[in-house]
Amino acid sequence: MLTIEISRNSGEFESVHVETGRSFLSALFEAGVGRGRLVCGGSGLCGKCRIRFLASPPMPCAEDFQRLGAEDVAAGWRLACRHAVASPCRIEDPGPPPAMPKSERADGLAVDVGTTRIKWALQRGGERGAEYAVFNPQMAVGSEIMSRLRYALSSPEGRSHLRESVLRVLRDVVGASGATAMALSANSAMVSILLDVPLAGLAYAPYSLPWPGGEVVRLDPGLPPAYVPPLLGPFIGADISAGLACIAAQRPRYPYILADLGTNGEFVLALDEHRYYACSVPMGPAIEGVGLCCGAPAGDGVLSRAELTPGGLRWDTPNMTAISGTGYMSVLALLLRLGLVGTDGHFREGTMPLARKVGTRVREHPLGRVFGLEGDVFLAERDIEEFLKAKAGVNVGLRTLVGLAGLAEGDVETVYLAGALGEHSQTEDLVALGFLPEVWADRVRMAGNTSLAGTLLALRDEGTRRWLAGLPPLVRVESLVERDDFGPAFMKAMRFAWA
Repeated sequence: MLTIEISRNSGEFESVHVETGRSFLSALFEAGVGRGRLVCGGSGLCGKCRIRFLASPPMPCAEDFQRLGAEDVAAGWRLACRHAVASPCRIEDPGPPPAMPKSERADGLAVDVGTTRIKWALQRGGERGAEYAVFNPQMAVGSEIMSRLRYALSSPEGRSHLRESVLRVLRDVVGASGATAMALSANSAMVSILLDVPLAGLAYAPYSLPWPGGEVVRLDPGLPPAYVPPLLGPFIGADISAGLACIAAQRPRYPYILADLGTNGEFVLALDEHRYYACSVPMGPAIEGVGLCCGAPAGDGVLSRAELTPGGLRWDTPNMTAISGTGYMSVLALLLRLGLVGTDGHFREGTMPLARKVGTRVREHPLGRVFGLEGDVFLAERDIEEFLKAKAGVNVGLRTLVGLAGLAEGDVETVYLAGALGEHSQTEDLVALGFLPEVWADRVRMAGNTSLAGTLLALRDEGTRRWLAGLPPLVRVESLVERDDFGPAFMKAMRFAWA
């Protein structure tokens, strides 16, 4: 074990003991230092995990120079995710974690624990209150589910750190709101980590579900008992059953599709009230603005939409600092329309006058070819590949469900888009990029966070809980990644077209 000494404002040093070879990022995560800052899952792109060595910093890497600059590197700054602990050292206090949102008082709490963000809504006297969100602190050990599961299975301590990092957020929320009733939804892995149940069946094939959900559980002595909706499969979790409850309350027309698109794509095709087909695919966090060169969640200074004018691209984003997932997709759709990006995801020379004018923004960068937007904000060719992967996953999932149900694409009445793409995206962008077929263009409903909405319904409504209790036997779950045709279908769909 080696010792990292962290300089505190008091002038004293706090010692953290870690294993040799552990990344500084995971070491500080386990120590509870700087939690909640990361937005790239440890890929070296966001620069949020920067730490300053007070003496003998490690040899800088390329990402240090790209994200921090030569001056900061010379001053001892490094990216914690890019360096492993190799010898005892002293670092500057990274500072407190981002402040939790100020919460109003409430008696009920609904929580959606997403892979990237934890969102919650309050209820007071039966009335829905405000919604809040913070980054999931587990991002420090990876941006997607499998990296979290591997970390949890690596040691009992790792598992405990993952669980405690989310429980700490929940305790803060309950303490601030005073909530005495709670309902919680999440994917199957997040739920299983929180409940401290066996995880091997979620990490290794053949995949299996360790706990079925649909019960009231006590997650922690500092939290009220929490109702968790049923888990429908190893990768079809309580977030999806809650989302289906939300849609069922709207008396939908059948057949419909619920597509919850985030770090994982989870899809359900409802043929009627008694027959459901479900599947999931890994998509990566790109559509949430994570793991990208200039990505960030939607907010001030974050580009979320662009438009094409006779003078070129235009946007209304003062003091742009980053691009959201839907902002990337908006720009990508326009570049595809201009012919500046091919269906293979690579930049091309424009042929029309407007395309040639816009194309002057393409330049070489240490990260490869990029399309400059404003200041230091750009769209990199390497980012485009991440969206191609997400798009391919969506295509395979949707095509598989429609085929299993014996339907044609035109038979689907409504497509409910939930998750990251269900809040800010534009249907025309999704169709242009090939996420959805043209025939669904006027059938898409941006459903927002159906998981949180359904969890709120289940918070106190016994009718919703009874409906959820009867759901699992009605759902046929298809394991796409275990099918022989998944790989070829995925590769075929790696182009910006419905294929």
